Amino acid sequence: MLSVIKRYSLQLVFTISLLLGLQLPNFLQQYELRLQGHFVEAQQHLAEFQSLADKYFAGDLNALITKHKSSKDSLYREEALVIENTYSRVQFLQQKIDNLNQPIWYRLGELTQQIKDPIVNETWTGYQANVLLNQQAILVGVVAAVSMMLLLEILLSFSKYGCYRAFSYCKRKRKKQTRKIGL
Repeated sequence: MLSVIKRYSLQLVFTISLLLGLQLPNFLQQYELRLQGHFVEAQQHLAEFQSLADKYFAGDLNALITKHKSSKDSLYREEALVIENTYSRVQFLQQKIDNLNQPIWYRLGELTQQIKDPIVNETWTGYQANVLLNQQAILVGVVAAVSMMLLLEILLSFSKYGCYRAFSYCKRKRKKQTRKIGL
């Protein structure tokens, strides 16, 4: 009876792991789309300042920022911070997008490193589960399921070994106590 429960439990763990693994490429795709949206929005905010830099500073946005920073008017100095922050955001998002132009395993690794990023949280909040059955999704799902099963088998082996050692220790201790009492 216990072996039947173990077998079905392992099958259930495998199935759940497979389904969760199938979701990873879909989540990654939704994250990438959201990242692209933020990038386009930041570029649009920067476009007006870039047009001013094109007109007055031969396209050098840093010269526009420097000009605003050196102004005596506090409005322009504060505006320099807005331009600089927007420019930094565009560069930051562009770097993230460039990092995601890699194979699936690299992109999933990048995603796990960005787990506390607001865009990842935003993606998680609006996530819609779908089962995409393309080659990447199947590969990730199978690898996740097999990895989970191997991890579970290792944990079960260690717990079995630990229980065996604990019972052996208790059994030896009990034998020693009965010998002392018997003498």
